[in-house]
Amino acid sequence: MTAMSTKEEGHLPYPYGDASTDEEILARILNALYWHSGIPLERIKVEVHRGHAILSGIVAQDYERALCEHSATETSGVSEVSNLITLES
Repeated sequence: MTAMSTKEEGHLPYPYGDASTDEEILARILNALYWHSGIPLERIKVEVHRGHAILSGIVAQDYERALCEHSATETSGVSEVSNLITLES
């Protein structure tokens, strides 16, 4: 009997390999942001390109901006974060 594998050659499933797609990373970032009550999610836009997370939007307080960046930075699969979130004037 031969075992069949659905894995691509050289790729291990997450969390053992770096096979996360940008869509998976985006979903993890949005999930992390959702669970922070101090983040106005409706005012934040997140994009992911090859593991690079780009945050944009407008928030009222600097701590909200920092929470967004921290959440994205700590998300598995993220290689870099650009925080373009601005503060209301």
